[in-house]
Amino acid sequence: MAYVDYEYYASVYGGTLVPENIFSRVEKKAEIYLDSITHGRLNDENVDKYENLKDCVCEMADTVFSFSSSSDKNAGKEKKSETIDGYSVTYVTETTDGSDSVTNMRKKLYSIARFYLSGTGLLSLAIPCCQIRT
Repeated sequence: MAYVDYEYYASVYGGTLVPENIFSRVEKKAEIYLDSITHGRLNDENVDKYENLKDCVCEMADTVFSFSSSSDKNAGKEKKSETIDGYSVTYVTETTDGSDSVTNMRKKLYSIARFYLSGTGLLSLAIPCCQIRT
């Protein structure tokens, strides 16, 4: 089950970045990442319990789209520096900065999740007592 549909993304969240024809693909990637950092705590029964969850997925979908967009050859790359007069742009690269665009995307997605879901317990590494086996 998708946490968010395009109708919610466009009308409630007000998203305009992701085209409707590929929304389900980027939403699914955002959902998979969210499920991994919430350690499988989200399911069909409790998704509606978290009021900010849908907005979180929408912003994550925007981020996934911006990092994977092929419409701009530099999409998803983080600018390190830019000179306007002589137009020189330097991008963050794996070899000089220690991280690639996938790592940068994951950091940004986690930051989004922390913003929307802090205080919910979804991002906690603690194991609920009922899941401990002896």
